[in-house]
Amino acid sequence: MPDVVGHKLEKALHMLEGHGFEIVIKETFGRKNTRTGEARVIRQRIYKDNILQLIIAYF
Repeated sequence: MPDVVGHKLEKALHMLEGHGFEIVIKETFGRKNTRTGEARVIRQRIYKDNILQLIIAYF
C-alpha cells in the first residue's frame, strides 16, 4: 500500500486504485471550519480488514 499522506485527495485516490481497499474519507477542520482550499490527506490507517481510512484537511 502506498503512503499517501501529504498528497492531494484526488492524487491519493488515484494512487490507491487497484489495491483492493474500500476507502473511507473523514474530514477534519481547523479553526476556520471551512472547506476552502485543497483537500490533502493528513493521516491514513487500515480501519478494518480491507477498509482504509483517509483523514483529510483543507489547506
